[in-house]
Amino acid sequence: MIKIRNKIFDKNKIKDLFIYGFGQAINLLSPLIVMPYLISVCGEDGLGKIGVGFSFALILSGIVDYGSYIKGVKEISINRNDKQFLRFKLESIYLSKVIVLLIVLLIASAMLFLIPFFYKEKTLFFLSLMMVFGQLINPAWFFQATENFKWISAINIFSKIIYLCCIFLFINKKADYILANFFFGLGAVIANLVGFFYIARKYKLSIRNLSFRPVLAIIHDEFSFTLSQFFLSIYQFFPIMIISYFAGDFMAGQYRIIDQIIMIFKSALNIFFYFVYANICFEINKDLNKGLAVWKLNNGLFFIMISVLVAICFINAELIFTYFKINPLQINALSEYFRLGLVIPMLIAISLPLRQLMFAFDRNKTYIQITIIATIVNVLLLAFTTPKFGLTGALLSIIFIELIVIILYTLILRKFLSHPQNQINEN
Repeated sequence: MIKIRNKIFDKNKIKDLFIYGFGQAINLLSPLIVMPYLISVCGEDGLGKIGVGFSFALILSGIVDYGSYIKGVKEISINRNDKQFLRFKLESIYLSKVIVLLIVLLIASAMLFLIPFFYKEKTLFFLSLMMVFGQLINPAWFFQATENFKWISAINIFSKIIYLCCIFLFINKKADYILANFFFGLGAVIANLVGFFYIARKYKLSIRNLSFRPVLAIIHDEFSFTLSQFFLSIYQFFPIMIISYFAGDFMAGQYRIIDQIIMIFKSALNIFFYFVYANICFEINKDLNKGLAVWKLNNGLFFIMISVLVAICFINAELIFTYFKINPLQINALSEYFRLGLVIPMLIAISLPLRQLMFAFDRNKTYIQITIIATIVNVLLLAFTTPKFGLTGALLSIIFIELIVIILYTLILRKFLSHPQNQINEN
């Protein structure tokens, strides 16, 4: 345990965490910086529309990732010293992303013209697709696998500076809400291109020797996993669409305000997930028992930190909402919804570490099944509870499904954690 603590609290690890955390803090806080301004200019209904377009783009971005943030990170982390393998993997993954993007754009275009809910705001949704282009280029998955956190932070900071400048310079009237997501994507595209060109030059990426066989193999082999990530994106980002459809853009705007604060916790948990995921895979691959000890200590400490922050927000809910430019008469009601919603990050702080082990123990197929079923049930619950109970029903639905997911993960992983070495040998 002393060696494990020394490994976790190594000076370089702490330095990496500080650098990574600073970049991600900018990433998380930038939406909160612009939100009061967007509410004052575009109104809560405009903010609701922005939130729907934002979620639409994030769902599509989850497809374009095509497994790179899980499988790609794991493979590159293990083979990080094999430069030839890294070049081959980079070229194959990026080409597979381009192919998937073309398919996504065709499907998205059809949806925007054929489905009335999307058609009425088609300009907003089309401009929001700039975020998907940004995610296509995004090299963060590679930097995470090689634990190059300086580049991740630099990209995040640069992209958010562009985003903030564009919002305050060019959004001046209510109708400008359609540009908000475009500016977010524009910042991502410019900053991610810088990171991509750095990688392309370092590893001498080339389109001359590209082969479609490994690319098609990636698309074939990772289809089911990417399908699960698509369902996971729906699970995470679809609620605001359902609220907008059943309850209108104004309530969607209220949900967006609450969710944006909760999103800080959710994003921080996802950030920490990816910060430690490559190292956990690397440690478990070397020594199973030590890897599990690293997993427990890392996630245990972060859970304590999240719990303290959630408690502070729970106590000071009304004070937090005075920051946003909303009707003071709505603050008490929004604060109660917010307190209920704070249960969600506490549950995610349990489910995400369990998900790390699902991937580390190659329980991908089971994870896919759980994700798809949980998403379908969640959408049905949201469609039933939102019209009847408003935001309370939506939040309770999410909490219920998250609890079920934790129970299922625990039941599946129990045999690995009780006798890990035997179970790994059997599988």
